[in-house]
Amino acid sequence: MTGRERVLRAIHGLPTDRPVAAPYMGNYGIRTAGSSLSACYLDSTSMAQAQLKAWEIFGQDVIVVQSDNYYMAEAFGAPVEHAPDSMPVLLDAVVKTSEDVYKLEPVDPRRDGRMPVYIEAVARICDKVGDQVAIRGCGTGPFVLAGHLCGIERLLLWLVETDSGMEDHAKELHHIFTIGLETLVQYATAQLESGATIIQLADSLASLAVISPAMYRSYVFPYEQAFFTRMKPICAKYQAAALLHICGDNTTVFEDYALTGADIIAIDHGARLSDAVRIIANRACIIGNMNPSGALLYGTPEEVQNEATLCLKTAAGFRYLLGTGCEVAVGTPVENMRAMLASVRNLGQGGGR
Repeated sequence: MTGRERVLRAIHGLPTDRPVAAPYMGNYGIRTAGSSLSACYLDSTSMAQAQLKAWEIFGQDVIVVQSDNYYMAEAFGAPVEHAPDSMPVLLDAVVKTSEDVYKLEPVDPRRDGRMPVYIEAVARICDKVGDQVAIRGCGTGPFVLAGHLCGIERLLLWLVETDSGMEDHAKELHHIFTIGLETLVQYATAQLESGATIIQLADSLASLAVISPAMYRSYVFPYEQAFFTRMKPICAKYQAAALLHICGDNTTVFEDYALTGADIIAIDHGARLSDAVRIIANRACIIGNMNPSGALLYGTPEEVQNEATLCLKTAAGFRYLLGTGCEVAVGTPVENMRAMLASVRNLGQGGGR
């Protein structure tokens, strides 16, 4: 069974030869391959070569084509500073007044900003190994993109003012969230056309560490649900799946996550996997939630295998992919990553649902 086959079967709750190993290792893959971060997020060939080399080293079931966070915001004119072998830095907001929201022009993910870098990298990897391994693309959620374009403080202030009745920014918020939704639908579709197996909506600013459950339900959930509803037939066309990723302990809204229509829900290490499987209860596949800043980064291979085994036992009988709660830290020892991957391979037959 190939990694791609194994991933798709596990997502849908079908038997597999063993559990899936899918650590979120975009930048970790780049650095482990000996490549430059900036070279990869600026050039599709460099990105593809680095992720393919990392896959040759580890043989994980999912290649992650991801590095930075501002590939969509740049397309709207957000000023971003680039430095050699470093993550880009967002310098300023482009929306500073309510009127500025309506000056935003639609963008084309196939042409604008650095979105084409990731689309083309997906295509290059698919051309090489697309029948052997699942390919996970990237995508900024509407709430996060609004934060990039408005500035996080301004976005949160507008939410609080609107929610409390102090000032009404509902139209501006709807407009900017809708722009983000439309852009992400086009971007995710382009990645599917290029060979992605998993497309994603990453809305980490919508964490309950930042906003309340009520705000999530009012201002975030409707756009996430609209995204997954629109992507469902497109994913079916390409035999692919759509993933929701939001950082933090969001147990209070796990029920809402299940109602978004996402095929896969990422669970951060801050939450309990047992709560996730209990609440989501096979309405979606779960991925997670090994701590990337715990044993994986600082522990021994034995400790890593113990944590991975506990995750697998906790999620036994449910639709599940073994993954990390968030990105694998760049300094994670190679032997620890191999120990995580060995935890699924050692189980052999009977690893599926």
